Amino acid sequence: MTQNTLIDPEELVVVITGADSGFGAGIVEDLHRRGGYTIYATCLTKEAVEKYQARGSTRLHALQVDVTNQDDVNRLRAQVEAECLQGVYCVFNNAGVYLGGFFDFSTEEGFQKIMDINYMGVVRISKALVPSLRTYARSRHHTVLAGADQQKLPRARLLTITSVGARSNTPGFSGYSASKHATASLLDTIRIELSPWEIDVSMLEPTCAKTPLAASFESIAVRNWKNADETMQRMYTPRFVEQWVLNSKLFYTQAMPSEWAVEAAVNAIVKTRGASRARVMVGPRMLLWFIWFQEKLPDWLSDHLSRFVVKQQGLWPADPFLLQDGVKVE
Repeated sequence: MTQNTLIDPEELVVVITGADSGFGAGIVEDLHRRGGYTIYATCLTKEAVEKYQARGSTRLHALQVDVTNQDDVNRLRAQVEAECLQGVYCVFNNAGVYLGGFFDFSTEEGFQKIMDINYMGVVRISKALVPSLRTYARSRHHTVLAGADQQKLPRARLLTITSVGARSNTPGFSGYSASKHATASLLDTIRIELSPWEIDVSMLEPTCAKTPLAASFESIAVRNWKNADETMQRMYTPRFVEQWVLNSKLFYTQAMPSEWAVEAAVNAIVKTRGASRARVMVGPRMLLWFIWFQEKLPDWLSDHLSRFVVKQQGLWPADPFLLQDGVKVE
């Protein structure tokens, strides 16, 4: 790119990962409807890519990218750098997965996959596209020097969907919460490191929303129970998985509309100071207040409340020391 490339404020470039469904698809839809953005939507599946491509929009580019595959990420970087000479205005890390369940029912492979997508996926995409964010930031300065209104040219931004799970350690979400904790720590650090280039780094922390990810909780509970060994099933007993499934259904029923998170994400992209806040929690006000309150409690009290809630929900091993005889495993 030449040093004097100027920015067209009507064609800012946004890259969004995990656009197959859920938050990612909603963000792409909203931005595309607004106009004024060139969108690179990365999808895990070929079917999702073809669905976007069928629109024939010159402002919407769909690419098949697995964020755990470095070759895919390198291909994304090469295409973006070749086609976006004014740089990328916004990178939005949205791709994520939940394979959760209680620690006893989770596998090492599951923990590895969650970290590889939710944490290392953010690392790979950010490492690949931060150079394009720097290009935009430099182009922005040249454009302003050429007489453009700086208010029409927002600062470059690196946005990421994390979760309130990075704040609240909910039983049954150990692997998921750990990946979000790691991601939040990464972003808190590079927010300072990237500030010399005027790149804003911000994260959205939604509560559970009605998305395909949340809808998978029930099936994951059943699968993890079936894959557990006999000793584990005897300690917990079949009633445990029944309550686990019941609570998964209730969890989804009470989840916030996915549109809430999409709206917050789009605001972070389109508003001039949309990424000025380091963390933005999204969810029902009472739930956000409870999470904030729980963070202030001493550990012993927070643990006591968590144990009480888990027991009330029936998510407690019925025979932890295998003292009962004749427990039937189904």
